[in-house]
Amino acid sequence: MNYLLIALVALMGSFTQAVTGFGYAIICMALWPLILPLRVASVLEVMTAFVMVIYISLKLRQHINFRLMIWPLLSYSVASAVGVFTLLSGTETVIRRILGVILVLLSIYFRCFSNKVRIKPTRRNGLLAGLVSGFLSGLFNIGGPPMVVYFLSVTEDKMEYNATLQCYFTFTTIYVFLLHLFMGNVNVEVLQYSVAGLAGLAVGTGTGLCLLRRLSMEATKKFVYGFMILAGIYLVIAG
Repeated sequence: MNYLLIALVALMGSFTQAVTGFGYAIICMALWPLILPLRVASVLEVMTAFVMVIYISLKLRQHINFRLMIWPLLSYSVASAVGVFTLLSGTETVIRRILGVILVLLSIYFRCFSNKVRIKPTRRNGLLAGLVSGFLSGLFNIGGPPMVVYFLSVTEDKMEYNATLQCYFTFTTIYVFLLHLFMGNVNVEVLQYSVAGLAGLAVGTGTGLCLLRRLSMEATKKFVYGFMILAGIYLVIAG
């Protein structure tokens, strides 16, 4: 039964990420710890996400804007380490609820004012987005929302947005995966569960990409901000 539940959660998460650009980590880390130890769930999320973001990046490779990723990746590498340290010294429930509030406020703000406010792809803005993303990723593997807001604003269309975002996630996920590998967190148990996760991920990613190609950029933004609100409310309530 655990294998089936793991596959279903991976399907839901990968479908959401393929359409909106993010959400896999939020869904998996909200549901997998209900049936798995937290450490196992965390490593499983990184391993399966690693496959998903590489696949989507390759599928949309002609739309990737590598220039937009340089500064965010540089600041991410530093801020993620700070996030891990903060997690070890703080209360996770409180931190997750703070993130929930931030998600709700960001989604409402950009849903109402995204057409009036334009973030420029400057070095400062890229570094800032990467700092926030890295910090949140170090805390609890949820560093997507800041980059979602940044890439939605600085890209020209939905394909460039999603392709660049997934390529960014590819680099950051490789970094986190290597850390887990170095620390010995990748074991036989995780590898066994990853088979079920990858099966669900394959179905969810394929159907999500099919839907993405049918959506306009405006519809994609509505999906993204709507999901951010729901995710934020969940984190505030559940902690």
